[in-house]
Amino acid sequence: MIRKLFRFFRGLLIGALWTYVYVIVADFVMQLLWNFNFLSARSWQTISRFWESGGVINTGKDFIFLLMLLMVPVLWVWGWRLLLRADYVAVLLWPLAAYNRHIIKKYGQDSKRIILRNIKSSQKIIEEIKDQLDSIKPAKSKEVGNIRNGVFEKLGEINKK
Repeated sequence: MIRKLFRFFRGLLIGALWTYVYVIVADFVMQLLWNFNFLSARSWQTISRFWESGGVINTGKDFIFLLMLLMVPVLWVWGWRLLLRADYVAVLLWPLAAYNRHIIKKYGQDSKRIILRNIKSSQKIIEEIKDQLDSIKPAKSKEVGNIRNGVFEKLGEINKK
């Protein structure tokens, strides 16, 4: 129940903010392109007089103007639905993520570290490398073996005493 209430108030808040921003932007665009203020009754009266006096929509400019007037509410609803689905945590954390990507790009490209992505395959590679190293090791010389045996014998004699 509380969750539904929260979602409802969230939708109302987003709708109010979106409506305010959208009306300002749409009015500015219509003023800039067509010198038409859709919030003014005078502009609508001009269109009404044109239509009542037998005005005809026959040029491309007229069709585009009509299309823009029809698209104002459609774009308003579409934008509101899009904003309701938006992930605002990701939007708020975007500067940190962008900075993180920048630092990784700046300092991470020439990194000397090795990143193991698949541990199982890397373990197989490590075992293969160990096997190759064992085959490369030089054979123990007989002198080293004799010296070790002699040292063990002396230590054994000392321990017996």
